[in-house]
Amino acid sequence: MTAQHPVRRHRPGNFPAWGALALPAGILWGAVFGVLVGAFLGNAAIGAAVGAGVGIGAGMCLLAAAIVVASAKEAPDQSTDEMMQSRRRDG
Repeated sequence: MTAQHPVRRHRPGNFPAWGALALPAGILWGAVFGVLVGAFLGNAAIGAAVGAGVGIGAGMCLLAAAIVVASAKEAPDQSTDEMMQSRRRDG
């Protein structure tokens, strides 16, 4: 007898929109704030580069959090499906 593995169903809209926008928004807002701080301190170009770098870091953190949130949304449904399949097999 062969073991059947449960098929993972793709559910559209499971990934949060804020996670998809995290990197572009981080780069944009980091650069804007970097220009402002850089202009205040004397060099807007260096401020924009540092701000964009900080924005990329913050965006990657938010992207990782969105991946965790999306995977956590899928886990209960999968375990429920496995539980129902085992109940059907057991009788």
